[in-house]
Amino acid sequence: MSLLDIAFPYRRKKTFGAASFALIFLVVLLEVEALIFVALAVVAHRLDLFVDLQEVVLPGACLIGLSTATVFWWRARSWTRERVEMLNAWAGGGTSYGERLRSKRTAH
Repeated sequence: MSLLDIAFPYRRKKTFGAASFALIFLVVLLEVEALIFVALAVVAHRLDLFVDLQEVVLPGACLIGLSTATVFWWRARSWTRERVEMLNAWAGGGTSYGERLRSKRTAH
């Protein structure tokens, strides 16, 4: 099982669970922290400001990560079986999508 299977469990026909929620939360949290680190420590050359502002930055990054993971979980409930099949077909490339269409047409 790869990280993609945890982040997007519909690929293995599973529900969006706690592991997927936690992974999305952590990824967004790290991205926000990295973006602020680059802005303050690398661009502005103020590593001390990045460290001093962690009491404000970390809760804000947690709020952003939590809200993103919640919205992703909420939207994952509405994924229909047809939509998941379409995404799987597109993930296989254009030829698999064409083959799927051909098999539907020949079956009817």
